[in-house]
Amino acid sequence: MSFWLGFFFIWNQITYFYISDKGNRLYFSALDVSLILCAFYGIYAYLMPRYFKHKNVTKLLLLSLIYLILLAVGYAFIMKLFLNHMLVPIHFNFSWNYTDLQYNRFFIALLGLLGGGALKLALDRVNAQHRLNALEKANSLAELAYLKAQLNPHFLFNSLNSLYTQLDFDLPQAKVTLVTIADLLRYQLYECSADFVSLSKELMHLENYFNLQRIRTEATTILNVNVDSNDLTISPLLLMPFVENAFKHVSDDDSRENIIQIDIHLTDGKLHFYCMNTVTVKEHLSATYDSTGIGLQNVRQRLELLYSNKYELTTKELDNKYYIYLNLILNQ
Repeated sequence: MSFWLGFFFIWNQITYFYISDKGNRLYFSALDVSLILCAFYGIYAYLMPRYFKHKNVTKLLLLSLIYLILLAVGYAFIMKLFLNHMLVPIHFNFSWNYTDLQYNRFFIALLGLLGGGALKLALDRVNAQHRLNALEKANSLAELAYLKAQLNPHFLFNSLNSLYTQLDFDLPQAKVTLVTIADLLRYQLYECSADFVSLSKELMHLENYFNLQRIRTEATTILNVNVDSNDLTISPLLLMPFVENAFKHVSDDDSRENIIQIDIHLTDGKLHFYCMNTVTVKEHLSATYDSTGIGLQNVRQRLELLYSNKYELTTKELDNKYYIYLNLILNQ
């Protein structure tokens, strides 16, 4: 309503240039603005919604033209009655005939039609974009939920393999290991349902997992965690696949030292993750990690979904060693 009141005021000022009488200006401004209103809401509320429903451009143009002509003729007829019968004391500084009135009404109605059509198209585009964004967000959340669901069995499979190996050699320690696995699964069940968890809890979970996995390997295992932050969060289990794959693919050569080394530190809200493991000389590293490494593939997808433009992930092989570097800007 405030828009149309403002529009009426502006239109009244425009008519000042060819209608000097104040009463005449109000009369013509009221007729003009009412005509624009009819044209605007006719196409905005009726014709354009029908077009979006049926997508028939020819029918839209035809109906718009008919509607435009009916409005122009109708308003020109009303004005002619007013002029002929002097229902309002109108004084022109120039003369208009009936044809001039029709043309004048036609172009004013056209202004309303164009305004209504343009606004409806603009709003429809905005609404369509909002719906598309909502669908993309919903799809991202669904994809993320799928990735988490896929990751949990993968983690459980590796953990049970570790327990199975230990049961043959040290039953008391296997009981401790079983409690550790229970703690790890409890973390997944009760902490990992959210999109983000406390960084400190996530790193504690990772350390527990690392200590669990180092039992079943003869490789030299090194874990350095230098993080002191209670207000930062991270996507749960994001780093776990790197650790899983390091233990899975670490070399077991007798002629050299087999190593798994992980360093994690924090600088100005950016997490720096480094993982290195030696690999067997005959392994094709890129195939091993990129093609069959389901966990690593999931990590890349999750990083893109949750940390787009906020991460740098680099992997490389050199001298029969596989390196992973991840720099990640964390949320508070």
